[in-house]
Amino acid sequence: MCEFTVYLNGREDTDIVATNVIKAKVKAEYISLLDSAGKSYRVENAEIVTVDSIMAEMHLKTRE
Repeated sequence: MCEFTVYLNGREDTDIVATNVIKAKVKAEYISLLDSAGKSYRVENAEIVTVDSIMAEMHLKTRE
């Protein structure tokens, strides 16, 4: 199973919004993330830009 590190608007450590993410759902107003421990995260007003399973990274950006 691939566990992603999720970044918002960049690739720096300060841009990380969640780690060990195994599931993402796109909702009308937010992105819903679930990590391997069962913790959920909600990233408001964002969209998925890239998902890279080789690097285990997901990149989000804030909608304009």
